Amino acid sequence: MSIKKLLAASLTVLMLLSMSACKPATPKEPEVKQYSVIAPSGAPSLSLLDLADDPNTTIEIVDGADALTAEFSNAEKDFIIAPINLGVKLSQKTENYQLMAVLTWGNLFLVAKDEDTAEFITGKTVAAFGEAAVPGKVISYLEDELTGIQFEWFNSVQEASAAFLSGEYDAAILAEPVLTMTKAKWKENHEEDFAIAYDLQELYQEKSGYQTYPQAALFVRKATLEADTESVVAFTSVIKQSITKYNGNADALSKRIDEIDLTKFGFQNPDLIKKAYQKMALNYRLASECLDDIKNFLTVFEIELAEKAYVK
Repeated sequence: MSIKKLLAASLTVLMLLSMSACKPATPKEPEVKQYSVIAPSGAPSLSLLDLADDPNTTIEIVDGADALTAEFSNAEKDFIIAPINLGVKLSQKTENYQLMAVLTWGNLFLVAKDEDTAEFITGKTVAAFGEAAVPGKVISYLEDELTGIQFEWFNSVQEASAAFLSGEYDAAILAEPVLTMTKAKWKENHEEDFAIAYDLQELYQEKSGYQTYPQAALFVRKATLEADTESVVAFTSVIKQSITKYNGNADALSKRIDEIDLTKFGFQNPDLIKKAYQKMALNYRLASECLDDIKNFLTVFEIELAEKAYVK
């Protein structure tokens, strides 16, 4: 090959290489993260409203603490929603999860069928629930404020409500949304509504100096957080924004509830949830932002929160 032809061929190769170098690379599609969540039925599960139909999120709703307890050891789910005392205790024991945020706060009320509540309840037996859980510990903490009241313990708030509605008990410890459901059933057979004898959050504030107490919290699997912290933050932001939006916009809440199958969260009456949602004390707060509230409440359970047990 002549030098002229060789130079021409070289120039052609250089031009092709130059054009190839200038051509923008095809952007890669962002990887869609798929996350799994296990949560107890009731108010805490409603923090997941905006993830209910997300194809990349698997949600398992369970009754009772057994499945939640097992998951802290199995570490198969990316996120666990659990009572804060149970979650902190087990996450520190297994070291598979870290406390990330509080989702629900104080939501306990002592209701009675008589309006003269203070005198009426004294000496009475009250249908209560959660003896070894948050309700029982709060009641134990407030024993001086609730002096003269006897409690009979049931397995669930639904059972306590049923005992009260049956007329077998004159008073009960209830929480939203069951409180709103109980009111609806009560009105079917009574002209007058029952009374709120005690707001346990007010009693807690008077005794502890803290406005309320954390109940259910979000725990993240350490391996999930370490694999992609940015995606975890984005995922949990959906939960935070959902709670904020529906706490402040009843119309948006109503529309969203009509869009999804609420039975997957354990609720059969969407209209009652629309009425009760904004009374459930859902409020997303990072654990690192409310450590004093958490640590103070955990003393009731004789649990100390270790530094490595929560997301900084």
